Amino acid sequence: MKSKKLPAGAAQSAASIADVLAGIKMVADCVRDIQKERTEQVRLKESARVEVERIHAMRDVLLDYLDRSFDEREKNFRDLFERLDSAIAADNAQLAGVVLDSVVKLADSSPFKALRDISATREALNEKGKEWQF
Repeated sequence: MKSKKLPAGAAQSAASIADVLAGIKMVADCVRDIQKERTEQVRLKESARVEVERIHAMRDVLLDYLDRSFDEREKNFRDLFERLDSAIAADNAQLAGVVLDSVVKLADSSPFKALRDISATREALNEKGKEWQF
């Protein structure tokens, strides 16, 4: 069999085809990378949206707790001062002293202390492997 000689520009043409194919492969890789990044951006945006909703839900629970807690404190103060007024009107110094002591104790207490206790309870409940006995 007689070997055929390639035309003079054929080797150069084959090299340029290889270059074109390599360029196409590089473009395809870039397009794939761009799509991966877009997918990651969508995932991050959704994750951020979910996290913001979680934060808003926690805020609403906290604000509701504080509203109720302060409403309860206000009622307790009102009740105590009504008792104090009654003790003063009855000229009962001992009862007035007890009521004033209760007012001071209530004023010293903070609804935020209860939040710390709730947080500690939540952390304890979330501990993996902890066994609870009831």
